[in-house]
Amino acid sequence: MILNWNIEVIVNFLVAAVGLIFTITTYYSPQVKKIKSLFYIRLGFTGFWVFMLLDGLAFLFLSEFLGLINCINIFLATIFIIIGVNYTIKETFYSIGLIIAIGLGVLLFYVGTQPGAVDIELQSGYLRVRWLGLFNTLAMILSGVALYYLFYWGIKTYKHAPFLIKKEASIFFIGILIASPLSLTFYFLYIFEPILILANAIAMLVGAIIITLTVISEPKLLYILPFTIHRIVVKDKDGRPLYDHDWSESNITETIFTGFLNAVQLMSEEVMHIGGLLDIQLEEGILILKESNRITVGLVSSKSSKLLRDSVIKFTEDFEKKFDRELKRSETEMSHYDGAFELIEKYFSNFPYKIIKSKTEPLLLKGKYLKIPLELETKLRSVFPDDKEYEAIKAELLKAPLSFASDFFKLHDDLKDEMERISGEEVKYLDENYEEN
Repeated sequence: MILNWNIEVIVNFLVAAVGLIFTITTYYSPQVKKIKSLFYIRLGFTGFWVFMLLDGLAFLFLSEFLGLINCINIFLATIFIIIGVNYTIKETFYSIGLIIAIGLGVLLFYVGTQPGAVDIELQSGYLRVRWLGLFNTLAMILSGVALYYLFYWGIKTYKHAPFLIKKEASIFFIGILIASPLSLTFYFLYIFEPILILANAIAMLVGAIIITLTVISEPKLLYILPFTIHRIVVKDKDGRPLYDHDWSESNITETIFTGFLNAVQLMSEEVMHIGGLLDIQLEEGILILKESNRITVGLVSSKSSKLLRDSVIKFTEDFEKKFDRELKRSETEMSHYDGAFELIEKYFSNFPYKIIKSKTEPLLLKGKYLKIPLELETKLRSVFPDDKEYEAIKAELLKAPLSFASDFFKLHDDLKDEMERISGEEVKYLDENYEEN
């Protein structure tokens, strides 16, 4: 049997191999392997890589059967990409586009059973298995729908990306542009010049690699659209605030916000019980309230989700374990609970911050551009006379929790007193030895 080796077969095999290997590697990234929306988008890309593999085999063996059944992969790739993008944007599978894609898929399968859907023709100097007529048109439309969804997702993500991950969002959008409009252009032009189907495959591969790499390095890109987390507050059973963390700007102090939680909790006490979880609809968002034996945790978000609810439950459980001693002693000083930031990183690390909006924000400025209270500046100058050390420490202190500066100076004074005491004892010891001699 003579195999029909040609440039298109080789490119299809290379694209399929690289694409499949690269997609499989995403399962080994701990930050992204459990993200539901990415799971479906990954299946969509996998469907495309399998399509490229079978397409290459169909050309290699000049098999009309392989060319015909390969439409299944186009259909599956389109459906999974639509589902993944839908879930990313609005946390639901349903959309008009999904219904249209399913309808087109059913029609595609029907047309594929009719004579003349696939044929073998000589194009660009070699034999190709080619889809014909309505069968080819429907397959192209399905592919176009999938790529449209990718492009729409890229625009929405780039537009709403907060400042801190805008650079990653730009790279992500470049990958989307290559994988959707550029590859789609090559796909439609291949009607007039079949060799351009190779450019389509390569563009899809390059775009998919850029998208995947960017998401692996910055999973927060997948959490920009479904909802925005605003704030989380932890209070004790007496209603006193223990911990407060913001993802977006807020002019409400933790005391006022905790008072609001107390009022809400009192109004909801008939439906709320220890260990319970409650969603309370606000005018422009939702409050997720979790009550345990010793604390109550309130999280404000633009909308609720199973992921957020599970994160709040696990955060509450670990907070009680981590600060068991402080809670037993009824500690109310918020500085004792600063370590809860580790739990924020553990359970909410994928959600982007929207506090910083430009390069001139205090958290990003170098020390020489930052302003601090005169009293703090004077004391800091006395501790660090060197200008470089002073600017560096000033910048770090402003990034730290508010209570950190006082703790830092207290520790410095204690260590200074200890050093002076030790030095005094050494001088006294030397004087006594000198007198004895």
